[in-house]
Amino acid sequence: MAKKQSPLKGLGARYGIKPRKQYSQVHRILKAKRKCPDCGGPFSREAVGVWSCKKCGFKVAGTAYDVKL
Repeated sequence: MAKKQSPLKGLGARYGIKPRKQYSQVHRILKAKRKCPDCGGPFSREAVGVWSCKKCGFKVAGTAYDVKL
């Protein structure tokens, strides 16, 4: 049986618990599945603060790791 992958997998015991938890939280927000508010297609981050739909091309500016619509 395969183990569940954790965002902290590559960090090991380095950097302390607080930065690892913060990294984990940001990584979880960034990799969450989103739907386009226009067509319902896949919505993903193109660059820092730029989010776009792969289906219809709808673009919106948001925060660095999450989009607030």
